Amino acid sequence: MNILIFNTFYYPKQVGGAEVCVQLMAERLAKQGNRVFVITSGSSTSVARLHGVAVIRIKQRNVFSTYSNSKSPGWLKSIWHLLDSCNPLNYFLISGLLKRIKPDVVHTNNIQGFSPFIWAIVKKQQLPLVHTFRDYYMLCHRTTLYHNERKCTDLCWQCKITHGIKKNFAGYPDCYVGVSNFILEKHAAYLPMRRQRTQVIYDVVEMPPEIPAKNTGGEEVIFGFIGRVSKAKGAEYLAKELANIKEEFRSGFKLVFAGKGDETFVRSLRDKLDGIKVEFPGFVESDGFYRQIDVLIVPSLWSEPFGRIVIESLSHSVPVCIARSGGLEELHHPLCTWSFAPREGELSKLIEHILLNKGEISAKGEFCRKHASRFSPEHHDQEYLDTYTDLNSGPAYTLAT
Repeated sequence: MNILIFNTFYYPKQVGGAEVCVQLMAERLAKQGNRVFVITSGSSTSVARLHGVAVIRIKQRNVFSTYSNSKSPGWLKSIWHLLDSCNPLNYFLISGLLKRIKPDVVHTNNIQGFSPFIWAIVKKQQLPLVHTFRDYYMLCHRTTLYHNERKCTDLCWQCKITHGIKKNFAGYPDCYVGVSNFILEKHAAYLPMRRQRTQVIYDVVEMPPEIPAKNTGGEEVIFGFIGRVSKAKGAEYLAKELANIKEEFRSGFKLVFAGKGDETFVRSLRDKLDGIKVEFPGFVESDGFYRQIDVLIVPSLWSEPFGRIVIESLSHSVPVCIARSGGLEELHHPLCTWSFAPREGELSKLIEHILLNKGEISAKGEFCRKHASRFSPEHHDQEYLDTYTDLNSGPAYTLAT
């Protein structure tokens, strides 16, 4: 099967979990004998073969390129987002690539920088089209539904403008996939999906070799945070909750705060954590990080579409404290995770509970890999291949209806 995948960024340009998931999926599909092509953003047009995948990079055609992460004034960003909501400037390039590749199916993922206009280009050539929601781009031009340090309960006036343009293209995909029920239902509340097939296909993590659960016994408990150190990811919330831990518990734990963030923000976290044993190692390799910690904390305040990091931790036999936020809730299992509402006092109470009941760490650790195995690459890839096959054998829609 000829499979064409679109994603805003692709290896080695990675800004989050979506790029990792798309890369691994593309490489696995190629290993199974499919011809896999990826069209992604680049500083210039180029073609390369990476791990069996043909990667085509094209330059964004807008008032600036997000590929270079250039700092631009607010008024220019507003123009960028308006044009990106319906951008036909790469029409002839993408149309020509479709004719040369002749894909059996087109699978779009994150499309900021390409514009949903690419869906119209695909359907003009009567090609089956699958779109996976990995962010909130079709609803929010920031892609996060998070602004001014809080979740957006509705679309702001700026997003209503760009969403109003984008939703005109919502009828083109033949199938919408959500990486969680949460993100699919969130989009269904705003986009017309009456004709389209819809389904949930959770993202996956490739399982490392068998790792035994830790027996913490009477030792110091090491909690961990890994990822982008930001307010949206709950870094400040975590620091405040740890600062509220009762004095009698403070000698019994340590926190490893792994990841990168704004230097001023990280310094403010250090100040809040005065008196708490904490390490800030910066960027670390995940395998070594999980070997170091006993419990992972995922305190995200924004509505995570999925939460790949949770499954990654469980695959290393490390149980997780999960914030009930977005798609994260769907990953909770009482035998290997704890969950908490990301409100004042909730996480500090949970941490104190764990410190009083250390046996729960090893007990939950025993079940971690079993739960993580539900998110196997084999099952994930087969679900997508079944979807591709079904659409390829069905009618192709020329225009949205």
